[in-house]
Amino acid sequence: MNGSGSLLTGAGPFAFPEVVMKKLLFVVLLCGCPKSPDATPPASLVGEAKRALAEREKRLTSFTLVVDSAEGDNRAHHEVAFRSPNKSRGHMTAPVEFVLAFDGTTLVRLSHAQKKYEVVSLDMPPADRAYFLAAQFMPFVPEGFRSPLLPQTGVEAKKVSRPNAVEAVELTVKPGPGVTVSYVLRLPAGDFLEKRTVADGQARVLRVEKEQCDAKLALCVPLLLVEKQGAVILGSTTVSDVVLNAELPQDTFAPRRPSGW
Repeated sequence: MNGSGSLLTGAGPFAFPEVVMKKLLFVVLLCGCPKSPDATPPASLVGEAKRALAEREKRLTSFTLVVDSAEGDNRAHHEVAFRSPNKSRGHMTAPVEFVLAFDGTTLVRLSHAQKKYEVVSLDMPPADRAYFLAAQFMPFVPEGFRSPLLPQTGVEAKKVSRPNAVEAVELTVKPGPGVTVSYVLRLPAGDFLEKRTVADGQARVLRVEKEQCDAKLALCVPLLLVEKQGAVILGSTTVSDVVLNAELPQDTFAPRRPSGW
């Protein structure tokens, strides 16, 4: 994946542990192409989902989280801070310690084992820069704390329901041959409920098992996500110490070079 760096490829001093590395799908949420009218036109549903997510992002402008991931015998622990529109910081402490931070201008990586402080070049076209930054931070941020990403065209939509959502929408994309990805969102809040990935006939389902709701913000965020293939549990992500719309100073996203490095 171009521009993703060693954080995504799993190589080098800043490799992100496999327990929290997943296939990443990057796109921009736009309305689907017009189709023949029916009771609930898919384009209207995609537009409804887009509006719900846009309004959600207006309400949720910052957050801090503690994230524990498990996959088989592997474990990972990290903390996340985000402030709209694009300031982010991830601090992993296990199985290795490193920090990745972007203050809106400068991207910094710190590897504690190597005592290495690196300012990463962002000398690239704006679209490539946005893609690169998204790729760097996406592994840190659990589903439900970032909008699902969909292509500009080819989005299918249908209304569904779940035990924890009387009204929901399922958005489906086909990013490549033999690959289908579907997101289920609760309406009207745009809360993430489920992600189903089908590749080569094998389906993996990531589902919210526990959530925290905020009446003032009119939204819910995941506290426990479990991924399964059939009845087999592949992994889980536990989110704790959630603070929504936290007051985060600028220096949160601009770590300094530690003394002695």
